Amino acid sequence: MTKREYCESRESIAYYSGLDGLEIKGIEYGIEDYVYCVSGAWYGGKAARRFHCVKIRYDRHGEPFFKIHGYKIPFAECLRMGV
Repeated sequence: MTKREYCESRESIAYYSGLDGLEIKGIEYGIEDYVYCVSGAWYGGKAARRFHCVKIRYDRHGEPFFKIHGYKIPFAECLRMGV
């Protein structure tokens, strides 16, 4: 399953207000943890959306984050949806 198929088949579980709207679609747990997300989700229509599958990293305090286009996005700044 490609990252586009994964993101289009799932509801958003969280969002971040940067990068023209970043919606987190899911987290894949394993030896390496990955987050699937869509940037540009709020502006520009379907043509501006980009699909990502990026590795979850941890800072020196143990707080999880991921990087997209060089921007560090901490999970603490993401708002959970659908609760």
